[in-house]
Amino acid sequence: MSVLLRSFAKINWALEVGHRRADGYHEVRTVVQTIDLYDRLLLEEIDEEIEIICEDERVPCNQTNLAYKAAAALREATGIEKGVRIEIEKQIPVAAGLGGGSSNAAATLIGLQRLWNIGLPRQELFSIGERLGSDVPFFFLGGTALATGRGERVYPLDDITEPYILLVNPGIEVSTREAYAALRPMLTNQNSPCIMPFALFETEAIPVGPAQARNDLEKSVLPQYPVIAEIKQKLAEASARSVLMSGSGATVFAVFDSQSLLDRACEELREESWLVIRTRTISRSDYHSSLIT
Repeated sequence: MSVLLRSFAKINWALEVGHRRADGYHEVRTVVQTIDLYDRLLLEEIDEEIEIICEDERVPCNQTNLAYKAAAALREATGIEKGVRIEIEKQIPVAAGLGGGSSNAAATLIGLQRLWNIGLPRQELFSIGERLGSDVPFFFLGGTALATGRGERVYPLDDITEPYILLVNPGIEVSTREAYAALRPMLTNQNSPCIMPFALFETEAIPVGPAQARNDLEKSVLPQYPVIAEIKQKLAEASARSVLMSGSGATVFAVFDSQSLLDRACEELREESWLVIRTRTISRSDYHSSLIT
């Protein structure tokens, strides 16, 4: 038996970073969005072992892979002794601020419940996801959502619809850990007051659209990787309505008002060596109806 899944990428409409917590993580408040870019995961039941197959040499095919960790965590939580072969066909750039690894982990947990014929309570599923990574719980939800804490607490928001989005990735990998570590002391002091302009649960006040896009990690990442700033500048000059780095980078996304403007931007970037991807937002309902194919 096998299960074939789509494992969607995400972008961050807004990412605000607060103080550093006692556990070493930072408080964050971010508005996250699934987009129409995905890896394909094929899960096949085998005897006992967990195997990872991926042709992308940047993806580890061992116990450090998040999909492997997801399968191992599910076996531990349920006591199941079955095995699985997980074949990953990568389309989402690696270490790019698009949540590819976390999405793979969430998709693996969703797919294995069908493959192994088990059903976890929602709370337990989210608990496993949270232990795997801060972004994993969001991918159980999809669409547009608010994420708080270290990113693991997610709340659905009204879906944002943007049909003309361009992703540009310069082909470099940015360490999330280093991006947070390099933030100015005002944000990393665990005793500093929260400087974010909206209340924790007042979702109506949260800047959820591309027009209000803001990413605090740009303050630490752009000085270290000037090519990201260069990409932002070129996209702004191409008449994008909004341009922002996603997550900790290095991918930049741009929102356009029409297909013609997006096409023109693609044409202007043709001579660059960067990866350019056309995409759009995926609503929560479309996300869930498209996960298992």
